[in-house]
Amino acid sequence: MIRKRIPRQDDTTIYRLIEELLVPYARQTKPGLLLTPALIRKRLAGGITYVDTAAGRKPAGFILLKPKERERLRVDLLAVHRSYQGHGIGRRLMEKAERTAAMHGCREVELWVDEANVNAQRFYHRLGYGAVYYDVRLRCYLMVKPLA
Repeated sequence: MIRKRIPRQDDTTIYRLIEELLVPYARQTKPGLLLTPALIRKRLAGGITYVDTAAGRKPAGFILLKPKERERLRVDLLAVHRSYQGHGIGRRLMEKAERTAAMHGCREVELWVDEANVNAQRFYHRLGYGAVYYDVRLRCYLMVKPLA
């Protein structure tokens, strides 16, 4: 089931998912990157976060959405616990992002993905996202999907 984030209930798991699954890629370009629960809470507060509770009460995965421009929504963070990868959770969360974007009148959904995160690139490509820009400094691709 996908629902909005409940900070008191979800943030510990979200922080752990970010630390385990996303930060290792970010540290390849920023080795000194330090993240604290307070910084994560601040980042989450700047958008809409949904969690998938396929694992019961604890989130098996989450997605953070942020409006980018009038007609574009950004997937700022997406992570699915390793035990639940390949079970459709990431796809469901991305579908939620696309429905949310459409409800807000957005024409596109964008996201950044690390060059080294080849599995994520393949996943997004299967969902219809295409790379439109590469940032050499960050070693990340900007991927975009137009909404029908």
